[in-house]
Amino acid sequence: MRLRPATMEDAERLFDWRNDPVTRAASVNRDPVAWDDHLAWLEAALADPSRRILIAEDRGPQGTVRLDGGQRTEVSITLAPAARGHGLATPILRLATDGRGPFVARIRPDNAASRRAFEAAGFTYTHHEGGMDWFSKRKDT
Repeated sequence: MRLRPATMEDAERLFDWRNDPVTRAASVNRDPVAWDDHLAWLEAALADPSRRILIAEDRGPQGTVRLDGGQRTEVSITLAPAARGHGLATPILRLATDGRGPFVARIRPDNAASRRAFEAAGFTYTHHEGGMDWFSKRKDT
């Protein structure tokens, strides 16, 4: 498994993954995203030095990790529909976060798979706020 920076060439793939019904059900924002809005968001996100969008690859694209910087970097992950259920989320999260940090993540309380993956990658539950469970990971985890 390796992580590489996303590019505009990944726009269609990221759009499809983001609008997948399973992804939307687990997302903070569950609304579908329009193509033009997605392109504008991706262009701005790739130009933002405080944001990193990484594509996880292992014999093809498996998912994406977004790292939104600031005092604490917020982590989110999306697996390609075909990559779900193969135990890839934890290694992808570890690749993106081990030896760095601190990190936070918001996970819907009913998303047991994400909760397990983040916990296995060294994140711990901190609190419930705004309808979401919050997790954190320090640099030394």
